Amino acid sequence: MSTRLVELTGDDLTVEDVVAVARDRARVALSGEALLAMREARDVVDAVYASGEAVYGLNTGLGSLARYRIPIEQLRRFSLDTVADMSSSYGRPLPFDVVRAMMVTRANGMAKAGVGVRCELAQLLVELLNRDVSPVVREVGSVGQGDLSEMSDIGKVLIGIGHAEVGGQVMSGRAALAHVGLEPIVLASKEALALISANGVTLGRGALVLHDVAGLVDLLQVAAALSLEGFAGNLSIIHPGTRHLQPQLGLSTAAGRLREMLEGSYLWQPGAARNLQDPLSFRCVARSHGALYDALNYTRFNLEAELNAANDNPLVLVGEGVIVSSGNFDVAGLAMAFDLLRLAIANAIKGTNERVQKLLWNHFSGLPSALAFEQGPTNGLKPMGRWCAALAAEARSLARPVTLDYAGQVAEGVEDDASMAPLSVRRTHELVSLVHRTVVYELITAAQAIDMRERWPLGRGTVAAYRAVRDHVPMLREVRGWDPDIEGLVGAVAEGQLGARVSAAIGVLREEHSRVSVGTLRDNLAAP
Repeated sequence: MSTRLVELTGDDLTVEDVVAVARDRARVALSGEALLAMREARDVVDAVYASGEAVYGLNTGLGSLARYRIPIEQLRRFSLDTVADMSSSYGRPLPFDVVRAMMVTRANGMAKAGVGVRCELAQLLVELLNRDVSPVVREVGSVGQGDLSEMSDIGKVLIGIGHAEVGGQVMSGRAALAHVGLEPIVLASKEALALISANGVTLGRGALVLHDVAGLVDLLQVAAALSLEGFAGNLSIIHPGTRHLQPQLGLSTAAGRLREMLEGSYLWQPGAARNLQDPLSFRCVARSHGALYDALNYTRFNLEAELNAANDNPLVLVGEGVIVSSGNFDVAGLAMAFDLLRLAIANAIKGTNERVQKLLWNHFSGLPSALAFEQGPTNGLKPMGRWCAALAAEARSLARPVTLDYAGQVAEGVEDDASMAPLSVRRTHELVSLVHRTVVYELITAAQAIDMRERWPLGRGTVAAYRAVRDHVPMLREVRGWDPDIEGLVGAVAEGQLGARVSAAIGVLREEHSRVSVGTLRDNLAAP
């Protein structure tokens, strides 16, 4: 367990904070300012409720049943039923880290004054995190207008029903609370809706996916740089002077990173390049990866804005002392951002596939077909081309935008729109493992081409990548079973070992390279 403390204010939760809580088990606390703001908002809720004013979800039914008023004597039962009845999720349970990410994002959302729950409810959610109680949450059920089904699986544990995992054992919600010295909470007015009407899956899982994708971009860059070495590519494509003529942040980052990895390579020597212009998958790699950097930054900007927003309906306006209906639960912009991110990832995978095909193709590489030491019908890396093509097809399928897929008329036509954000995030998560394997295939192919071309030295970063590949996968001289070697390299890539070796050789990509303002970028590009 991490010794780090993540203090929730409702205003400054980051992707890194969510990862620390979800995967490193960092402890969580509500800030003093957040507790004060929550109490002020709760006073408004209590005052409005006492006034008898009809407020959605406070003293009325939900969805198309909003026309029904809830008598005060039925409020407790209504709150219980709201959480229990919304539990319609299905499928496999979400992983431990995703559930923790959901809980910390919801606790941070409650820390916003606009939600209006008691401090006790948010504190109980924090205690589940600090005491390693993980509610059993099924994966599917939300269409993205608040992850009601999945959040209700967490809510059930808070009120003593449902199921949770504690110490590796699954038990009832009440038993799980008792096991760690906690008691179920009795929900007050508005709290049932505030607990479940939140985008926990979208924001929590989304933060973890973004963290993982950020590491993938550099891996794609490493593989492409190694392919440039194996292809004897023309490095004019990353000439530093071109940045002044194309002021795009992602492109500047990608080209700069490739230059860092290829520093010291024979390819910088006059006449080293075989072609005046290489195929577009080589020539435009900085543009392709630059688009991915840009999509990642755009998605992160949208996600962190939502992490620190009150994604609730209705909203408490403390300064005015009122509660108003809203559409703040709609995260269409974030869903579209993840759709964009998947398109950018799939586009990068498409380029990876094309570079592998060109390295295997004698006409383009100038090396023996399939990079075989002995020509024959079964020699060389011929299967690699089919594998990469199959992965590129999978990526295209997963990249298809989903934000327009909702065609429902739910709740008697009231809920006639939905962002499909959880599905967009889940599809992005599924692309992550695809990238790991695609990167490995390009690395193996490029390393084989380097061995056959015998041109040295390699760059500072590419030689580190080459050695990491050869630690797992020897040069292929004859047909043999090499699945264990490939799987070992896939594991090393997924666990960050290869990336760490390259970073140690060239230095970790500085944060300001990938997260600067457009104005700062223009200033940098104008510098000599």
